[in-house]
Amino acid sequence: MSFLGIDLSASTKRPSYYALLDEQNSLIHLDHFNTCDQLFSFLDTSRPSLIAIDAPLYLPLGLDCLDEAHSCSQTLEQKGRAAEQELARMHIGCFFTTKRSIIKTLIYRGLKIYRKLSEQGYEVVEVYPYATKVLLFGDKLPPKNSAQGLTFLKEQLSKLIDGLDPYLDSLSHDGCDAILAAHTAYLHQENLTDQLGIAEEGYMVVPKLLAKVPH
Repeated sequence: MSFLGIDLSASTKRPSYYALLDEQNSLIHLDHFNTCDQLFSFLDTSRPSLIAIDAPLYLPLGLDCLDEAHSCSQTLEQKGRAAEQELARMHIGCFFTTKRSIIKTLIYRGLKIYRKLSEQGYEVVEVYPYATKVLLFGDKLPPKNSAQGLTFLKEQLSKLIDGLDPYLDSLSHDGCDAILAAHTAYLHQENLTDQLGIAEEGYMVVPKLLAKVPH
């Protein structure tokens, strides 16, 4: 049994990262890809039990697309999806999935990869590494794009996950997010997660508050 976490970028021009954990929650592979073909080539050999993607994988109920000129409209009278509204009530910031979203390219890419993975029989969940960080490490996090923030993440991940040592020197924030995504998938398998949102819009999987596993 293995768990793959993907920190997806909006474009093939910028690398996306993936991390593979085994059933003991140990890191066994960390790398990056640019194209879907590169990702699926890795999947052909690794065949993970569960894949966790850091990107919206569903549109709000009633929307067929995010084109502002299209006539489709959101069914529920709220901004974004129910999962995103739940995050807001938890005081965890996120980008809302709307027709005015600034991450449309990422959303469309996530939808495409999710559908292709599902067609090939993979079990896929949507995750949000920032929420994972808040729920596991508390809300007093150092700034994301800072040396202090990266050092903090490396220290926290080293307490949770074995096998990081060969990667620590070159580990980037995106790599950390891929590991956090995979760890969330592992926690999900261990029934240590909650599902935010409604089935019609797709759930977002997050750790139970301060969920801990033996290390």
